[in-house]
Amino acid sequence: MKAFFLLSLAFFLACSVRAQTPGTTYSPEQLDQLLGPIALYPDPLIAVILPASTVPADLQSAANYLAANGSAGGIDAQPWDPSVKALARYPDVVKWMNGNLDWTQALGAAFAQQPADVMKSIQQLRVEARAAGTLVTTPQQQVVLEGDNVRIVPAQPTIIYVPVYDPAIVYETQVGYVGPFITFGVGFPVGAWLGYQCDWDDYGIWVGPWGPGWAYSRGWRDRGPGRGSWHAWRPDPRRSRETVRNFYRPEGRLPHPGIAAGYRAPVRRANVPPRPAISRTPVRPDFRGRVVAPPRPSSPAPSSHLFGGYDRGTQTREYSTRGQVSRSAPVRPQSPPRAAPSSRAAEPAHGAPPPHASNQGSDDKRKQH
Repeated sequence: MKAFFLLSLAFFLACSVRAQTPGTTYSPEQLDQLLGPIALYPDPLIAVILPASTVPADLQSAANYLAANGSAGGIDAQPWDPSVKALARYPDVVKWMNGNLDWTQALGAAFAQQPADVMKSIQQLRVEARAAGTLVTTPQQQVVLEGDNVRIVPAQPTIIYVPVYDPAIVYETQVGYVGPFITFGVGFPVGAWLGYQCDWDDYGIWVGPWGPGWAYSRGWRDRGPGRGSWHAWRPDPRRSRETVRNFYRPEGRLPHPGIAAGYRAPVRRANVPPRPAISRTPVRPDFRGRVVAPPRPSSPAPSSHLFGGYDRGTQTREYSTRGQVSRSAPVRPQSPPRAAPSSRAAEPAHGAPPPHASNQGSDDKRKQH
């Protein structure tokens, strides 16, 4: 009986380890495709969208509440997750996420299962958009480089704007198109409900007291190990397990959400130079440029070329290593060329022309005369 118990335990442990293999997680390319529609949102909205996506049922209830003209004053009394209560102050976002519920559910499952990878993907996409020249500071939001990280914060202390863009174009340099590539609607107020912070260094979300203004670190990181009243956000295990079980499909086809209402496509004009792009390396080992071991893709990359992958530039590196063996081989001394037995010049080895080939033909003609 004891041996049977030990064998059963070993079997379950093996299944658990097997479930953590690369084949059961979203690849970086897949996450880029999934996160592309919101990666260029300001940090305060990202910090509430990601947690709210892990409770899609609450998002549906919030969308119904807002569609029924529910008042903003009654949001706090609803039995929703705190992140959904915060997001309900921005009805355009809630309506769009509810209208693309399959994508919202996939996003929530990915964030609950791979939170660090999701945060890294957002940073990578921001780097690509900035390199393409489509992510720039505007009167609505500021693009701030904070160390290795690209932060997006509202340009005004009391108003936040929801960006609208097409993820199919903002991550590539658009030749011949004139922006803006990201547009904005009406502004929404900010308040205490935005007590969520993106931790781009440790790849997570922190929750704490909100303060006016947009000091980028906001002091929460400097409060010691406990960080005062701030705490790391964790998904509700009872609800996140259901979300992951129902909507986490790394080997399946990823949903594509529609573009939010109010999108204005960039204009294509003749004889207009494209927006200058910031130089970048074609290789993507890590959005911070660190060299890492070549990854093994967990599943086939999407057919679209819009989003980069960790293996970009691999063919170039392989091509550059060709010929190393021949270059490292010892060089043999060449013997002096022998005279040709006839008037016709012998063809040199490897098809290279013999030295003074043109003069040799002239001498033969003179000898015949």
